[in-house]
Amino acid sequence: MGFHDELVEAPPLPPASESAVAPSGAPPALRSGSKALASGSGEAGYSAGTSSPDGGSASTAAPSPGRGAASSASASRSPEASREAPTAAPRRPQVKYDRRRTAGEVHRCKKGKRSDIKPSEWDKFGYAGKEEVLQRPIEYDSQTVPIPRVKRKDITPEWFLEEVAKKAQPIIVEDCCGDWPAMDRWNIDALEERFRQIAFKVAKDDKGKKLRMKFKYFADYIRHQQDDNPLYLFETNMDDNGYIRPLMDDYEVPDIFPHDWFSLVNQDSRPPFRWFCIGPKRSGTTVHIDPLGTAAWNAVTHGVKRWVLFEPKEDKRIVKGKDFLQKGEDDEAIMYFDFVLPRIKRAHPDLKVYEGLQKPGEVIFVPGDWWHAVLNLEDTVAVTQNYCGPDNFDLVWSKTRREREKVAYLWIRNMRRYAPELYQRALDMNKRDGFKMRHERPVGERLSDASSSSSESSSDSSSDEEADLDPTGLEAAVPESAKKLGAARFTRQGKHPVFCLVTSARNSTLPGPRGTSGPAADAASAQLLRKRPRSDEEVLSSRR
Repeated sequence: MGFHDELVEAPPLPPASESAVAPSGAPPALRSGSKALASGSGEAGYSAGTSSPDGGSASTAAPSPGRGAASSASASRSPEASREAPTAAPRRPQVKYDRRRTAGEVHRCKKGKRSDIKPSEWDKFGYAGKEEVLQRPIEYDSQTVPIPRVKRKDITPEWFLEEVAKKAQPIIVEDCCGDWPAMDRWNIDALEERFRQIAFKVAKDDKGKKLRMKFKYFADYIRHQQDDNPLYLFETNMDDNGYIRPLMDDYEVPDIFPHDWFSLVNQDSRPPFRWFCIGPKRSGTTVHIDPLGTAAWNAVTHGVKRWVLFEPKEDKRIVKGKDFLQKGEDDEAIMYFDFVLPRIKRAHPDLKVYEGLQKPGEVIFVPGDWWHAVLNLEDTVAVTQNYCGPDNFDLVWSKTRREREKVAYLWIRNMRRYAPELYQRALDMNKRDGFKMRHERPVGERLSDASSSSSESSSDSSSDEEADLDPTGLEAAVPESAKKLGAARFTRQGKHPVFCLVTSARNSTLPGPRGTSGPAADAASAQLLRKRPRSDEEVLSSRR
């Protein structure tokens, strides 16, 4: 599936007589990021420029000239474009933690994550003392435009699919998850109380090994750290780890993201797709695109994120900005937003840049193949998922069949069994492109440009029985007659109810209650116990 080179323009405001959400899913107005920020929660220090007459936001800079006129553009651009990197700051006092073992745990994870610098050098640029970098306003102009915004109550899932997802348009949806338990339960103190002894992934070493830290030490680290680019908790085992799985009961996938066609691959073989994230202040991610062309949604429950996005057509070398780094400079997220991004804008004035702030209760949608980077302006808690659906299947399939051959084989095998229309769509794409999958090529023949990841993780002999698959997210791909997947396959256990057992698929995309519990279940269980035959010992006991 191709993507639009330019962002789709926001639909016009509906007439005053129309309701906010028409029954047919009529498109509402998209509000500019700057307008929403100016009238939003008003957190101190965060702004997005001055409001323009059309409801957007603009700086006083003159319109940017075309590419190649960087020198004249820099003369009229705001101070943001001319900022330079800081030099190494004076050494700060050593951080003192509340817990005796925190320092050792932090040192272990830092040493494993970065072998190029010493753990004691993580604060060498002194960004902990430069709050201005985090509070710096976003200056909107003809080059830097706000990420469109819309309120959840003003849209329908049907409108979102047609006007946003299928058009590959990034957007921030406000008031999307305010009723989640996570909005209360995911603050650092509450999480520490629940998971203090549970180890979460906070980094990877050079060999890809996960580095884990107990949450009580990570919470201590968050409260005291002074690092330029802190350790970032990024947990992928929400499904498999029974100690972490309760987090899934604290949120639900927004109904504007109903699709998850990778559910046709069992949990052990499908690519990672769900992450629980805690980013301390100043942490973030540098410019990248998400794997396999998948689209993503990200929901913030606490804190504030600053986003920058670039269209898929933009050159990787330009948006990453490696050529703009000078000797002695680092390329971590805070440095990128501080001085690399302004240098990119100055050198390429016709590069279109999308920026915006994401606050608690808001969900951002990032279409597949869009370049993006994130900076956490506060200690931030979020959950994010990647998906494949009707809006991006063509892109995801074209990438998966080449980059993850084993996953593609398992996927198309289950398409044939459970989703024949999707299977035919994949076959038609292969035929159109002259693409032969691994099982169709001679033994030992490899794709000329296949990556090393195409041969890792999953096995061709993986079991994909109906009970191994989760029907959630497959409504548009799997015919009604074939939806007896996951827990629905356990129909031969007898007609009597079983209480307090897990009955939903392990990898359910829509978290929720796991089995039945509570007074009603307890009463039903007691009734069943009364009806069962008594043992000889119970009979004798009753006669005494």
